[in-house]
Amino acid sequence: MDLNQPPTFFAILSTGFLGLYLLYRALLPKPIPGIPYNEASAQRLLGDVPAIRAHVARTDGGTFITYVVKSMQGLNAPLIQVFIRPMRKPLLVLGDFPEAHDILIRRSKDFDRSHMLGDLVLGLVPDHHIHLKTTGEWKEQRRLVQDLMTPSFLQNVAGPVIHQHVSTLVDLWRIKSRIADGRPWPAADDINQMALDAVMAFAFGEGFNYNATKPTLEAVRTMSVTMKEAVKRSDRDEPVMFPRGKVDDALQATLDLTETVGELQGNPMPSLTWAYVLRRPKIKEAVKIKEEYIRQELENGVERLHQRRETAVESAVDQMIVRERSLAEKDGKQPDYFSRVMIDEIFGFIVGGHDTTSTALCWGFKFLADHPWAQSKLRLAIQAGFPVATAAGRPPTIQEITSTSIPYLDATIDEILRCAGTAPLVEREALVDTEILGHPVPKGTVVACLVTGPSMMSPGFDIDMCRRSPTSQAVQRDGLIQSWDLADMAIFNPDRWIVHDEEKGDQFNPTAGPQLAFGLGTRGCYGKRLAYLGMRTVLTAVVWNFELLPCPRGMSKYHASLMTTNKPKQCYVRLREIIRQP
Repeated sequence: MDLNQPPTFFAILSTGFLGLYLLYRALLPKPIPGIPYNEASAQRLLGDVPAIRAHVARTDGGTFITYVVKSMQGLNAPLIQVFIRPMRKPLLVLGDFPEAHDILIRRSKDFDRSHMLGDLVLGLVPDHHIHLKTTGEWKEQRRLVQDLMTPSFLQNVAGPVIHQHVSTLVDLWRIKSRIADGRPWPAADDINQMALDAVMAFAFGEGFNYNATKPTLEAVRTMSVTMKEAVKRSDRDEPVMFPRGKVDDALQATLDLTETVGELQGNPMPSLTWAYVLRRPKIKEAVKIKEEYIRQELENGVERLHQRRETAVESAVDQMIVRERSLAEKDGKQPDYFSRVMIDEIFGFIVGGHDTTSTALCWGFKFLADHPWAQSKLRLAIQAGFPVATAAGRPPTIQEITSTSIPYLDATIDEILRCAGTAPLVEREALVDTEILGHPVPKGTVVACLVTGPSMMSPGFDIDMCRRSPTSQAVQRDGLIQSWDLADMAIFNPDRWIVHDEEKGDQFNPTAGPQLAFGLGTRGCYGKRLAYLGMRTVLTAVVWNFELLPCPRGMSKYHASLMTTNKPKQCYVRLREIIRQP
């Protein structure tokens, strides 16, 4: 070392340290001025991510949602910012229904669908319409699937196949309940597989070759005498672990791909994570199987269309093929029945349809078992709603279910959705520099509205009216937004959705209070009507055939895991079969 030049060496070393420090400071989160946040998180390169992970690890039932609700309470603020992606704008989380309602319904020029939900499914359906802003391109692509949620399609095509698979679940649970003889058993897989069978039949018709529930039904039906005797000797509160059938490769591939979405929840680098996930051998094989069976069903659908030369349809794929042909003729081009868009739109409603519905039902059976008064009221309403079926001692047909109004059934479904928080966030992105509750919000900022947060399941924050947007103020002055009774808003109570009419009697009021389960506005959940049809059919069938008894306290906790959806960690059922005589 040349002792005559030490200042140069130390100058370089100092400059290096200064450069690293400046780089570190540059990479730290950049809070939006004026909006509350956890100050310690702003001093970490990963922002709130370490705190979220610590919260989940040390809190029984802790999730990202419970973390942000706790942060809101600690900061005493209905709008906070969290830092979950390095070198990106903060995520704003809003816990106030009136302002969320205003953003989703009346401020479409300021806000549109963000990338958040799209990032979760980017590796599975890269060309799905969920990734598009609400432009002409989005409207054009949505035309492919616009017929699938019409009342006629749901009643005549979707309803019968859904009812068929719900009946298979009832058969399975009838056998299980007789073997269990009052003992509980884990039900989440049964519900999930039934929902998958139903959405597959909706997509491809009742002739689809694969089924997830029937192999389990056969495995339970053929249980040995020794296994059944072992159940009878077990403790009454000990859960029965029934055998499961082997799921077909096509359905297992779909389940495996759906589960990958859970790895993206709260992930700071979704694109890199998807690049890794899709290279795993198991997932690569699942993608290959998925592509093959969807393409095969499209080929079958095209062949059926050419053979019958008419527009009658038996499945969602049939309807999409008819629509693609019609659109191509209108635009003067050849139809592309096997495009990436066709495949991704089909797989999109398979993934979204079965997982969200099954999760909501899992929560619903827990609520009904633990609130027997509501279950009894629902059963009486269903019996009264189907007098012919009641008199004949048979279950209602799908035609009866889809054509009969039962206000308390509708109220129960909406209350399950309100309390479950199946999809816990509804997100939008600011298209322009704007404001929320008096705080400046820069263009490009994502705002996530809590579905089960303050003002929804707990008292809202006291917000000065002048901080609200002009449209929000006008709506509240006119009394167009109702709020829940503070005394019981955290409790499962379907009665809150019922209003009494002197002439018509009890009626279901869908606007009785805050509800964000399917979002609101133009970009609300596309599959809402399908979800309602599925839940209506399942709840009618299960409550008609069984009494849901409370499970032991250790199996009745309400802790959640935020995977693809906000799933209950525990879902056990304890059933008593209802025998009906004509």
